Amino acid sequence: MKKRISRCEVIASCVLVLLAGVMIPSCKEKAPAAASGNPTADNAGTTVSKERTLRNEIVLYFDKDGNNTPLYAENKEGKMVWADEAIPGDEIEVYESLENASEPEVKNAIRSYTGGKEESMDFVHVRYYGKDYWTRPIFITGHSKKNWHLTGMVITEDTYIYSSTDLVNAKTKKVEKGTFVAKYDSETIDGIKFFQIYYYDWSTPYGKEGYVKAETCSDSDIALQAAQVERAFSNTKDLKPFVREDVYALLEDMKEI
Repeated sequence: MKKRISRCEVIASCVLVLLAGVMIPSCKEKAPAAASGNPTADNAGTTVSKERTLRNEIVLYFDKDGNNTPLYAENKEGKMVWADEAIPGDEIEVYESLENASEPEVKNAIRSYTGGKEESMDFVHVRYYGKDYWTRPIFITGHSKKNWHLTGMVITEDTYIYSSTDLVNAKTKKVEKGTFVAKYDSETIDGIKFFQIYYYDWSTPYGKEGYVKAETCSDSDIALQAAQVERAFSNTKDLKPFVREDVYALLEDMKEI
């Protein structure tokens, strides 16, 4: 599993270079803690010691408000409550089912919200940076097989996702620059290179399958990290306009490295 470079470390570096004296909230390595409006579990982020078979998958989900993929843990009542979050584009490990090794380990449980609301839904068992959690199947990929490595990618320009490599009739979804997807294969048709991908779709567990032109995306670590940092900055409301512009310009330069 690739070592994640903290978004906060990169943000701090950008700010130190671009700004002296501008106040930005400090960025320390986050310990699992309650998100606003969510209770937490006593065993959140448990470190796993038992030997189990895991697959490398990719985190897909983020919303327009800047929230990343939520990770859950069971409380004393066996209900799932918020524990931490996973960054889109990162690798995440998924436990294989003990009953059927070709499938991820999934369980149905109650999701408990602040205010007393509860909802029954499926959760998939995952490990993220050495700790044990559960998350929703729609938030990640779940198709990785033995000797088949999925790669996180970011869309680098607004483009279409195609249902096949037929460019005439295959447009299925327009996606914005900065969208995170997972690549699992490539194909060249009539001189045009395509990547086969999975992308987030709210109605499809483990991502929806499609194709993108290779020229519209990148799987470089720098491009992924720059896109992750850009998302963080886009939701920071107290930056002066010239600071935001300079940071975005620096991030664009990073993507070209």
